[in-house]
Amino acid sequence: MVVRFKSRSLKSLIPLVLLFSALISALALLFFKSNVSMPPLEKLQTQEYTSWGIEKMKIRKAWSEGLMGANIKIAILDSGIMYDHPEFSSNIKPGFNAIEPDRLPNDDYGHGTLMSGIIGAQHNHIGIKGLAPSAEIYPVKVLDKFGEGRITDVVNGISWCIDHDIDIMNMSFAIDHSNAELESMIKKAVSKGIIIVASVSNSNGGTAGYPASYDEVLSVTPVNESLRIGKTAARAHVDFSAPGVNVVTTNSNGEYEYVSGTSISAPYITGFIALILQDIRERDLGVTEALKRYARDLGAQGKDDVFGNGFVIYE
Repeated sequence: MVVRFKSRSLKSLIPLVLLFSALISALALLFFKSNVSMPPLEKLQTQEYTSWGIEKMKIRKAWSEGLMGANIKIAILDSGIMYDHPEFSSNIKPGFNAIEPDRLPNDDYGHGTLMSGIIGAQHNHIGIKGLAPSAEIYPVKVLDKFGEGRITDVVNGISWCIDHDIDIMNMSFAIDHSNAELESMIKKAVSKGIIIVASVSNSNGGTAGYPASYDEVLSVTPVNESLRIGKTAARAHVDFSAPGVNVVTTNSNGEYEYVSGTSISAPYITGFIALILQDIRERDLGVTEALKRYARDLGAQGKDDVFGNGFVIYE
């Protein structure tokens, strides 16, 4: 399966304006072989499918215990959302357009809708099941129709999240270098109690990129159905592993799409956190420590630079 995004070098962007691309590293393709049994996309118009990722993470058990993400506010800082997709309902909120504040954050690039479906697709007998269908989803548009954006827009998007009491922020993009303004705003958000989840970059064994490399951020790396990671994935600042290969989700055409890439893994952890936040015991323990209890160790014993603390499973 070939994902429809390409990597792009920072050298092609304007340094003084601090442009970055959601495609930089985070959306690069991971080349895996998979034995996943995947239904034809046309069947999703009349049937509902549970992804291998949800099955592997044993999310059904959480659902059976009444954990659906109710009253949890999730902001997806990305390219916006397709509001009219049949998988979305009243759980999708107006959100915020950091690029054009007087407009709704409609998705004119497509990536934000992919992330939103993994977390918030309704259990409505068609298409797919999202991890946290009862969570409130707030699309925060910081990427334009080319998948590019300015640090200023991301900072303004985070500021909006602080002002609107968001619980979790999902950031499925990466840049190569730290930025003082971005780091400062992330620290402020975390100090206000916001949990930030970001995908690692596709750096061929290098660093995780930013914001994933900030200590305040939970960084996520992708694995396939066999819980194996690609050779091109980051090898540093990894906290947890999650599905990121041959994942079916919603697209901005109002349909469905199979996607693979580093960015796909972050919303799985974001959705998982939304479920466990309903349990007051997990809140008392702290999200990072709670996730560690659910993590199945992969690779070297203990936390390592490839898989982090491991693959999160609700058991």
